Amino acid sequence: MTEKHGRPQSAWSTTIAETWDLGVVAGTGVVGAVAFGRPTQHTITLAHERFLLPANSRRPAPDLAPALPAMHEALRNRDAKSAADIVEDRLRELGLDPDELVWTDPLAPVGELRWEVDEPWSEYRREVMLDSGDAALSWRLESADDGDDAGAGLKLRTEHGTEELSLELWSERDVVGRLSLGPVEERSAGASTVEVIDYRRHVTTRVEANPFELSMSVVAAGREEGTDRMARIVVHADEPMAVTGANEWQVVVARGRPVRFRIRVTTDVEPTAPRLDAGEVLSRSSLQLSDGGLGPGTTEEWWARARSGDPEAERVVVETAYAAGRRNILASTGTLPPTLQGVWQGTWSPAWSADYTMNGNLQLGALCGVLWTSMPELMPSLFRLVLPYIEDYRHNAKAIFGVDGMLLPARLTSHGHANHFNRDYPHQYWLGNGPWLLRMAADYIQTTGDRSLLDEDLWTLTVEVLEFSLAVLDGGGGALSPSFSPENTPAGSDNPLATNATSDVAAIRDGLRVGAWLAELRGDAERRRRWLAARAALPAYSVATDGSLAEWSGDWPEHLEHRHVSHLHGLWYEADEAFETAALRAAASETVRAKIAWRAEAPFGPPGRMEMAFGLASIGLAAAALGDADSAYRCVLWLARDHFTPALVSTHDAGAIFNLDASGALPGVVVAMLAQSSPGALSLLPALPEQWPSGRVTGLTARGNVVIDELEWGPQVVRSAMTLPASGRWLRREGVTVRLPWDIRIASGKNIEQRDSRTIVIPADAMSASFDAVRV
Repeated sequence: MTEKHGRPQSAWSTTIAETWDLGVVAGTGVVGAVAFGRPTQHTITLAHERFLLPANSRRPAPDLAPALPAMHEALRNRDAKSAADIVEDRLRELGLDPDELVWTDPLAPVGELRWEVDEPWSEYRREVMLDSGDAALSWRLESADDGDDAGAGLKLRTEHGTEELSLELWSERDVVGRLSLGPVEERSAGASTVEVIDYRRHVTTRVEANPFELSMSVVAAGREEGTDRMARIVVHADEPMAVTGANEWQVVVARGRPVRFRIRVTTDVEPTAPRLDAGEVLSRSSLQLSDGGLGPGTTEEWWARARSGDPEAERVVVETAYAAGRRNILASTGTLPPTLQGVWQGTWSPAWSADYTMNGNLQLGALCGVLWTSMPELMPSLFRLVLPYIEDYRHNAKAIFGVDGMLLPARLTSHGHANHFNRDYPHQYWLGNGPWLLRMAADYIQTTGDRSLLDEDLWTLTVEVLEFSLAVLDGGGGALSPSFSPENTPAGSDNPLATNATSDVAAIRDGLRVGAWLAELRGDAERRRRWLAARAALPAYSVATDGSLAEWSGDWPEHLEHRHVSHLHGLWYEADEAFETAALRAAASETVRAKIAWRAEAPFGPPGRMEMAFGLASIGLAAAALGDADSAYRCVLWLARDHFTPALVSTHDAGAIFNLDASGALPGVVVAMLAQSSPGALSLLPALPEQWPSGRVTGLTARGNVVIDELEWGPQVVRSAMTLPASGRWLRREGVTVRLPWDIRIASGKNIEQRDSRTIVIPADAMSASFDAVRV
């Protein structure tokens, strides 16, 4: 086990993973490998970010706009049933089945390797490298008549941004085994709430073997003409192997002489992923809350202690999940961002198509922490995913709402059509995706200082997303109608259709806010003025009769008992200034309290209430923005303790469904507890829980292009060192105001001035700053 600064850079597990979803993962961002099984037979499934099976319909969004006038009338009367009936009648007129739920093209496995050795074994261990995308397995070969026990194992080594990884087989005693290449056979979804669709029938494979190569070609037949996809795996040996079957080698691993294979996984799409130094990127940020980290203990031991309520173990689990989460996200981000399952696949029936779910999973899951934990290079993957489908978004807007502009869908992989919906999930009427994307773009610019992202494509999308949003408002007579709060339904209602969903209002308010800022960068004063005026005229937030923040502004009845908390959107980034009012702040706090209490009544996976990890992120981020350290801590602990497997892969629900949401969400919520920012303003330790009386974090990034190189705190002290790159000076024209939660006295400092007992000012021309303070 390697260490850095006294902290382990790898983690050990002893669990034997009988299924792929419990395996250890290795990844280059482009290619992913999952290793599972036992020493007599290990399986390594292989996937590629571009191998999206073209098995589902790519039909454009249907022409639903003619149904809008009647829908508006029904929804004005709070008659969601009639509104949904009107949609279904229109679909029948178009010859479509209203009950059909069109899925996105799924991330598919390309193939799998199997390494089989007929040797008795013991002392099985799995190692996950926290400073790279690598992984390793090891065990003891039990003694034979002629010798002592000997070690053996395999290692998966990666290089970020490439289509290649390596497999190393090693042994301290001569062993003979079989290495074979073939298609994946597993076909379960792993999620009881998801329809199981077996996509295996869409694929044909051809496997070949010669002494130097095992190869497999995969052809996925497209449902529509011209959409076939191809992938290929080549396993290359440096020395000739004995061919023992159409897809198999006999491999002799001699004592002290590892056998290495290069595994290349390609598709018919040319690779364009940026290559990053994984070790350097991962070393930029670390979290230290405990006395010594994992030490020699296994993940099973530490997690068991945390579940028993051991405070030190809880700190170890959180800081380990922080490191593992960042590692998992980097290892599954290449040209494209991580799917629901990153870049890993081991089944032909993935939950939710293992797609890009845009109503929260990608933004509050995989990408939640990348900007704030010194991995900004990963964020452009989001725009590489979204920008190719601009014409689809224009069609969505015209077909569904009858207006110009762009409507981005709630799910996507290989197209941008808003065709995934039915009565229970009317995603075609969710308005939040486009404005949300603009927030992600503005945060990238404000964090890095890099204005080049705001090119013509992104600016065109900005204009058309916001103009579409305002056209919908006009068409609804000043209301967002229809509107959808993912994926909740007003109490007692037939379906989720409503008006003025708070999540839509909040997303559009924020989109207009950052859109006005982007317009200022473009020198477009007229659009800036108009968008700010339109923002002021949007439907207002409201307080429900129970004192919580209303999920639908108006008379729609609340429905607390749900995994989503989309109506807290206004607190996830730069908090909406509307929440500075006492009434709305209290209402949001009540929503946080009630949602946590509801989950705590059954804190386990379905049929319990610990379902959907990014729902915890939405609560935790809002709690941190409200200064509710206890609630934020509960969310972080639940994410770390209950949503990571012993292999340090995260899950969608507590203990179930392979999923990357918690890997990205946990670091994001932790940072929100430790640092919040806007250009020119920085709040340190705004939601520090009592469970973390002392700690240290490195490599946080903030709006204004500020890098918090180090932030350390204890019962009586707080110290920090920051870098302020010249590239972001245009964001800090008035300097940076740093706010702390307690009264302090500066013991020493550089390039700082203490303005009052809780405020420090860094001048605009400073390139670095630091302070060492005592709490008073």
